[in-house]
Amino acid sequence: MNTVMIDGKEFDVAKLSQELQNYLVVRQEIQASKVRHNLELEKIEVLTAHYNKKIAELVKKEVPEEKK
Repeated sequence: MNTVMIDGKEFDVAKLSQELQNYLVVRQEIQASKVRHNLELEKIEVLTAHYNKKIAELVKKEVPEEKK
């Protein structure tokens, strides 16, 4: 039996209206999309840190330090 919790109550999805079932599916897809987007943001943060490090290394090599 496929059930869903809504406001602390458990419901049999098959007994809900088609409209409500559709809304539940849409919400589930949105939640999955949020997880995918959060994973992509984590990847972006890792890659940004990687390239920031590479840029800093090359700047040290290519740009002479200013004398104090």
